[in-house]
Amino acid sequence: MDIYLVRHTSLNADKSICYGQSEVHLASTFLQEASDTAKLIPDRHNAVFLASPVRRCVQLAEYLSRRPSQSDNRILDLNFGDWELKRWEQIDQTALDEWMRNAVTTKCPNGESYTDLFTRSIEFFDEITAKNHKTVVIVTHASVIRCILMYVLAIPFERSFDIRIAYGSVSKIKIEEGTIGVDFINRI
Repeated sequence: MDIYLVRHTSLNADKSICYGQSEVHLASTFLQEASDTAKLIPDRHNAVFLASPVRRCVQLAEYLSRRPSQSDNRILDLNFGDWELKRWEQIDQTALDEWMRNAVTTKCPNGESYTDLFTRSIEFFDEITAKNHKTVVIVTHASVIRCILMYVLAIPFERSFDIRIAYGSVSKIKIEEGTIGVDFINRI
C-alpha cells in the first residue's frame, strides 16, 4: 500500500490572522503548484482520494484526481476555537503564551490541543491502513501530516514541530508485507 500525504497549496491569507479549520483563499499560483504536485504522485489515477473538507484541500484533491473526492473531518487542521480568524495580536496574551509553551496538551479556548489533533488523525490513519487499498492520496494540512509521520516514525510530540511540510509538498508512506516505512518527506 502506498500512502501519499499531500499538503494543500499556498494560501492568499494574512499571516497575522489565526486560522486552522476556517476557510481561507488559495493563492493565485494554485494551478502551477497543483500541476507540480501532480507530478510527484505517479499512480494517482487509480488511487483512493481523501481530503480535509475545507476548500483548500478539496480543490487540490479534485485537481489531482479529476473527480470528486471524499472528505473526512478527522483530517481537518487544528481547531483554534475562539481564536479562529482573529489577529494574533488580538488574542489574550496570557492564554496565547500558555498555549505556545505547551501546545501539545493545552487546548485553545473552545478548540483543541495538538494531542487532540493527533488522536483523530491517527484514528483516521489506522482506519485507512486497515482497508489495504493499493494507493491512497490524502490531501490535508501540515499539522495532520506531522502527526501521521510522528506516529509512523515514533517521533516525540515536541520533535514533530521540526518536520518541515511545504505547501503543495508530498510525503510517501509504504506498507509492504506488514512493514511500514517512509519513502520520503516534504518532496516538492
